[in-house]
Amino acid sequence: MDLKAEISQLAALRQARGLSLEEIAKQTKIASYYLQAIEALEFAKLPGGIYRDTFLKQYAAAINEEIADEIGRKLRIVAREEANAEATRAATDGVLRRVKETLARGAALALLFGHPGSILGQKPAAPSANVQEKDPRYKAMIEFWQKHKCPIENLTADFLAAADRHGLDWRLLPSIVFVESSGGKHGVGANMMGWGSGKIRFRSATQAIFHISERLANSPIYAGKDVRTKLKIYNPANPKYADRIFQVMEQLGPNLMAVTR
Repeated sequence: MDLKAEISQLAALRQARGLSLEEIAKQTKIASYYLQAIEALEFAKLPGGIYRDTFLKQYAAAINEEIADEIGRKLRIVAREEANAEATRAATDGVLRRVKETLARGAALALLFGHPGSILGQKPAAPSANVQEKDPRYKAMIEFWQKHKCPIENLTADFLAAADRHGLDWRLLPSIVFVESSGGKHGVGANMMGWGSGKIRFRSATQAIFHISERLANSPIYAGKDVRTKLKIYNPANPKYADRIFQVMEQLGPNLMAVTR
């Protein structure tokens, strides 16, 4: 994706206007780390897919709408090319999957008709789950949703599983959801957490929960930082944002109930 000319022109316009990356970060809610990566043409540091395209277009629109339109046109071309490549890969994968299924059925028939292998006599693995309804955190979150009439009780296990997978305080994402969308009452496009200034769309709320959890844990701008610092980066425009989130976290449960990693 060759955007060198457009990005160079945008960076020059920004500097000529005396507009800092920090000001654009406040306007777009895109972290300065990503804005610096854009101007350095280090697109590999950006989130993938639609998130990358959204960051590029928001950055451009904050400086010049005409150049933003040109970038959008190029991104649409790239998206079509990637979609075609994905369709080709999917077709190839479908063929391989059918071959594997045929081989698997053959192996099953061999076992059934007297050709025992090492798997005979083994007990199937017991089903496991990262989140159990007996978990006190599960009960606390359900009671919180019910108390505030939030329509997302069915996502409770997802919140806990995502937090445990990425070593986050179990109360963090539910609190962000409560502050950003009143507990899912006002979310748009499954983006109940205001991710990417609320402009990024997800296929489902579950996808959003796991994606944002992973970013808060592993993204270079969040990794290794305490919760308060993460929240300041998450919403740099509101100096009281972290305090509001902590208030909701306290309502969800005491510190001793949080999972420690």
